[in-house]
Amino acid sequence: MKAVMIGLALLLGAPACFAASPFDGKWTGVFNRPQPAGDQAVTISVTTDDMGRVSGVMTLAGVTGEVPIDWGYVKDDLIVYKITTVGPGGAMLTFVYMGKLANDAIEFGRRPEDLKVGLLVRGSVHR
Repeated sequence: MKAVMIGLALLLGAPACFAASPFDGKWTGVFNRPQPAGDQAVTISVTTDDMGRVSGVMTLAGVTGEVPIDWGYVKDDLIVYKITTVGPGGAMLTFVYMGKLANDAIEFGRRPEDLKVGLLVRGSVHR
């Protein structure tokens, strides 16, 4: 009987261990960049593991192909991650994204990791 109870507890508790975070899934939206660059459409596909680590890919208007998420994590209603992509003149640029979940949207701030380059821009994505 004890073995059955332990097995049942494990079976019922297993979905909670593997439940996706509220960030998991596909998100689309826009980052509001200043002129002359203009707004940039984005799609983000996020997966989190049971430790809160983020993986996935982004597509960004003006950037060829999918850009993998280098590293990231979630905690409660916050997400932080980093991507590296080719910038103007072929230089590699790393961007840091920080977002807060609000209902069924993520409100983001993003900027280049190098604080001497670029500006903080806002964006939002929705399911």
